[in-house]
Amino acid sequence: MKATILFLLFFFQFNIITAQESAFTKIKELYYKANSDNYQTHNLNMHTKQAAIGLQNTNVVFYYDSWQAKPEESHYKLKYHVVKIEVSYNVSASMDYKIEYLFDENKNLIFYYKKVEGMWENSSLRYYLDKNKLIKVVSISTDEDGKSEDYSDTKKFNQSDVNFANEYIQKSKEYLSFFNEMIEIEKLDK
Repeated sequence: MKATILFLLFFFQFNIITAQESAFTKIKELYYKANSDNYQTHNLNMHTKQAAIGLQNTNVVFYYDSWQAKPEESHYKLKYHVVKIEVSYNVSASMDYKIEYLFDENKNLIFYYKKVEGMWENSSLRYYLDKNKLIKVVSISTDEDGKSEDYSDTKKFNQSDVNFANEYIQKSKEYLSFFNEMIEIEKLDK
C-alpha cells in the first residue's frame, strides 16, 4: 500500500514538473518568435503633462498577426491575433518603465515582464503563466546603494504574487479589448 501511494505521489509530481517544463518551453518559443518575426503593429503614443511630474510619455505597441476570415466572401474581413503588447512610460526624468505582455493562441496571458530603471530603483519582474495560473516568478531588484535582492519560485508563491498575476491578467484583457476597438476605429472611414 505504501509503495503504491509513493508511486502515485512520484507520478503526479513528475507530471506536474513535466507540464511546467513544457509550458516554459512554449513560452520561450513564443517569446522568441514574437521578438523575431515581422508582425504588424499598431502604435499608440501619448504625451501628457502630469501635475508634480511634468511631461509623461506613454507608448503602447500591439504586435499582431491577421488573416482573411472568410476569403470566399470578402478579402476585407480579417481576423486578428495579438501576440505581444509592449508598454513603456516615464515618471518625469527619474524613472522609466517597460512592460511586456505575451499571449498564446487562445489569447491567454502567458508571460508578463516589467522592468524599472531610475534613480531610486532598478528592478525586473517576470511572471510565467499557464492557463491563467501562475507557474513561475522571477524578481530582481537593486536599490540605490547597489544592494541586490533576487527572488525566484515555481511552487509556493506569495499571496501578493498571485494577486499581481491576477491583476496583470485582467489588464491584459483590457489591452486586448482596446486593441479590438482600435481595429474598428481604423475601419470607420474606409
